[in-house]
Amino acid sequence: MLWVSIFVFLKRYLHTNILILLKQFISDNPKFVQTIKILLLVTTLGFIVFKLSYSYDLKKLYSEYNFDFTAKQMAGFVFVFLLMFVNWGLETSKWKLLINKYESINFSNAFKAVLSGVTLSVITPNQIGDFIGRVVHLQVLNKIKGSLVTIIGHTAQVIITGILGTYALLTFVALIDIDIYFIWREIALVLLAFHIIIIFLYIRFDILYGLLNKIKWLHKFEKYFEVFKAYSKIELSKVILISFIRYSVFVIQYYILLQNFGVQIPFITCIAAIVAVFCVQSIIPSFILIEIGLRGASALFFFGEFSSNKIGILLSAYSLWMINMMIPALLGLFFIFQLKYKRTN
Repeated sequence: MLWVSIFVFLKRYLHTNILILLKQFISDNPKFVQTIKILLLVTTLGFIVFKLSYSYDLKKLYSEYNFDFTAKQMAGFVFVFLLMFVNWGLETSKWKLLINKYESINFSNAFKAVLSGVTLSVITPNQIGDFIGRVVHLQVLNKIKGSLVTIIGHTAQVIITGILGTYALLTFVALIDIDIYFIWREIALVLLAFHIIIIFLYIRFDILYGLLNKIKWLHKFEKYFEVFKAYSKIELSKVILISFIRYSVFVIQYYILLQNFGVQIPFITCIAAIVAVFCVQSIIPSFILIEIGLRGASALFFFGEFSSNKIGILLSAYSLWMINMMIPALLGLFFIFQLKYKRTN
């Protein structure tokens, strides 16, 4: 965990310094801003069109699916759409809680920053654009510290996804491998102990600061590492709780979409499959080209074992992406266009 954190920090440090140089160049060349915004508009819209028409081939899926929804199903779609705002509202609350330690920011501006991050994350490998989209909205906080604060929030979400995902994956492996089936309880207990340690280390992020501070060649970064000891156990516990609630919203959305598209799977099995899909999608590197088909393939792998409705499975997976990522990305694009860069002296 220590070396992973160091690697992530150094990568973010490089990206953030590039961002600072880019912002300085933009400040010295204000007319260049409009060019960047136009390129971002074209890139974002182009990627979304590519995603929907080529990667997801929605036109073919829609033509093959019989859209005859009941009033109950339509209400389900509306509810899923409304949960999108709950989803990103929770993420905004989490980021605001962390950022307010260094810079006072209201919910509205935090929401704009988070959605701007979504815009850049959908067009960059491994969603590295997310932290850039957020920190450019900050006025006071150092950009490197801002990116590290963002990492703390992301880490909580990854922990929740990973912990729940390992139990779901264990369940599926136990169903396939008879040897694992007979010892799955023992494995689950070992995982539980490991997960408790992970949550403890997250809540005690100051321990990570102490470990990093012992490495001499990292002392020049000490002023940035201080963010790891800035938060209390109560504050980080709140971050973990918010991440869990947000994860639950994702699961509810996915389950409703599967039901609406006629994917009939027993409740417990369906929830386990959803959690497994989220886990797989989070651990596989999300490069733009590699990710093509990954969302649908992982959904078919887990849900396809219990339902023959492949079209419904794919439409559920893609609809979840459109609601939770595409729409927020378009809103974030609007907020990015509102950003003003002033010439610096």
